[in-house]
Amino acid sequence: MQVNIQELVKETGLNEQLYPGKKLVKKYVQPGEYKSHCVAFDWRSSDLLRIELKAGLTGRTMDLKDLKNYPVSYQAPTYLELITSDSAQEEEEDETEGKSSGGSGGKKPATKKLEDQALSLNAFDKVTEGDIPESGKIEKFVVMGKELAQEAFAQAFDNFKEQLHQTKVMAMDIMKNVSDIIKKATPGGGLEAKGNESVKYKYDSEKTAGLFGAMSP
Repeated sequence: MQVNIQELVKETGLNEQLYPGKKLVKKYVQPGEYKSHCVAFDWRSSDLLRIELKAGLTGRTMDLKDLKNYPVSYQAPTYLELITSDSAQEEEEDETEGKSSGGSGGKKPATKKLEDQALSLNAFDKVTEGDIPESGKIEKFVVMGKELAQEAFAQAFDNFKEQLHQTKVMAMDIMKNVSDIIKKATPGGGLEAKGNESVKYKYDSEKTAGLFGAMSP
């Protein structure tokens, strides 16, 4: 699913331009202890824009001893990863080359970035060259630790954008009007997900709000 990045930034009310090499944090200050949260727009890697709901207002990952004080919906990861259109095109070319050469096929292994500074510098180079991607492809969408299937991206993304407009972001509301969404579920008892679990989710804001830290306006 393709997404217009600059349109998203405008719609969510960010008053700064977002481009590769930059990280912006939109804060949602709430009354009461352990309720304030934020959404971090992290584009320090030129190939990947990560939009993540986080507890607290810094945009950084909290220590577990502090994070455990927040509602469950802010403890489990909720994030969206967008690959820029340039990167998506390169991946398609790599796959085509692999198949035509009669090799093993598939994608070429990506070069692992070792430091955030290197990521930012690489992204900054693209900005100075005037190469600022306007669109990206949703590569991964996770809500409260559950990875969504591609067929759920459109509805969940619309819900997420609507949440970003408001005075607070409720992870549970990203699930609204979405069914059969889980691509990878985490079993109980400490078992690891294998990716073939089948999970159905029924959204009921009245029944679930209390469990996931609903807050009065």
